[in-house]
Amino acid sequence: MKRVLGSVAALLAMMGCASPRASDFRFDPVHTQIFFMVDHQGYAKSTGRLHVKGGFFRFDADDWSKAQVDATIDIASLDMGDSGWSSKVRSAYFDVSTYPTARYVSTSVEKTGERSGVVHGELTLLGRTQPVDLQITFNRAGVDGYTLRYIAGFSATASFRRSVFGMTRTDKDIGDDIAVRIETEGVRDDAAQENATPAETH
Repeated sequence: MKRVLGSVAALLAMMGCASPRASDFRFDPVHTQIFFMVDHQGYAKSTGRLHVKGGFFRFDADDWSKAQVDATIDIASLDMGDSGWSSKVRSAYFDVSTYPTARYVSTSVEKTGERSGVVHGELTLLGRTQPVDLQITFNRAGVDGYTLRYIAGFSATASFRRSVFGMTRTDKDIGDDIAVRIETEGVRDDAAQENATPAETH
């Protein structure tokens, strides 16, 4: 029994040190969150949260230029911390009945530091597509001790103006600049790209 346990431990150690080179990862919706902040009449930054509905990312720790991101964002999941306010924002600002999802697709990725980089990409929101860059930090990749799945995790930030997507309702009350923070984990999955949820961005 000790020999078997020792072999398992050695295998896990080897997997934990393995490189995620040329690997596709499907987003883990439980551990992937999108937070955004926007000025509310100068009083405070109103904060909301969104979930990723589906998609994948490709990451090679040794060559970031091969990285890719394709994420479908569930606009219907928008949560402002209050049910009434959440419902109003979903309908009045995001027109969720017409545009239930948004989509972010990378065009290129560049490494800027040991664990930092920039994802250049395009965000499709409310039927309009505009360039949006993500400042990313590679946190960790390894075998999860509970699920034994290989996981890669990142943090990211971005900013853009809501008006470029045609979101101009009540300009005097709500700021135009949107700040975004993303925390994401992906599970290595060779079929992640094939099984990515298609966007319904219309």
